[in-house]
Amino acid sequence: MMTIFGPRARGATIAGLLAGAMALATPALAQETVSGAGGLAPPSNGSFLVPIIQKRGLDKKYGLDFDIKLYPNPGILYSDFAAGRTTHIFGALFSGANFYTRGMPVQLLFTISTANHAFVSNKADITKPADLKGKTVAATTSSGFYGMASFFLKQNDLDPRKNINIVDAAPAAVQTMLLADRADAGLLFDPALSATLIKGFHLVGDMNASIRDALGMKSDAPVWYLGAFGHKAWIDANPDKVAATLKMWQEAADFYNNNPEEADKIISEFAKVPVEALQESRKRKITTFVVVPAIEQKDNLDALFKGFKESGFLNAVPDEGVYYKWPKK
Repeated sequence: MMTIFGPRARGATIAGLLAGAMALATPALAQETVSGAGGLAPPSNGSFLVPIIQKRGLDKKYGLDFDIKLYPNPGILYSDFAAGRTTHIFGALFSGANFYTRGMPVQLLFTISTANHAFVSNKADITKPADLKGKTVAATTSSGFYGMASFFLKQNDLDPRKNINIVDAAPAAVQTMLLADRADAGLLFDPALSATLIKGFHLVGDMNASIRDALGMKSDAPVWYLGAFGHKAWIDANPDKVAATLKMWQEAADFYNNNPEEADKIISEFAKVPVEALQESRKRKITTFVVVPAIEQKDNLDALFKGFKESGFLNAVPDEGVYYKWPKK
């Protein structure tokens, strides 16, 4: 069972959300669902493992009731979490870090997927980053990942104030502008990214490689984006549920990775994403699900948090207390 909430309070920022939420000395942790879980609704790739969990009964296998709330608006997802209406959510890892550095008792639990953002174009004369100079590029500048995309721009001598025209647009509008030929290139994330690539568009440069270079990361380091985090009160009171939640997501990710045909059919029916786009994403290794305890990726996550701080999407780099320390096996 799941509930999808309609959009409201668009444009809210993490700072704005927390300003009101911090008025609550202790979150009530009111659970409007049995599980208390929240996540992003389709077409977000953050929802792709949800139908696998439910269709295969993985929640019941691990003694859970995964009646997750799915939100089409990330602002409301984070607002409800800040207000204690959900106990744990699955979303951008830097958002969890932002809650923590602003004083909320939350912890990062585990990773879910790596970054799947890229610049694309259908112009024959735009095949590498240098070709973007002087061009109009559509992007969602309020998105946390635009902050990371700024490293791609900087590493390739691209400056929105001097030699590239960035037009701010909502994610769906970016795709529309590209298809309507109202922009020379655009910044997209999956599944919109893969859905656009199968329509004759191509990648412009290697986003993640530029981020790794800018942040001094290893050439094969994962560039994390989505993960799980929860209120510490819920974590401390439910260590068995926390462990079961990790195992549930790990099995769902394993199914996605090892049963591509069946998994893509389940996701396509749920998220209304063409199977061809999901296959393209796999072929290019765009959306990659790897579920591991966040603390095991501390070095890579710390580097990314420094990047988010530098680009203005984190007010401070979190200390190691942000990581849940999983009990030793």
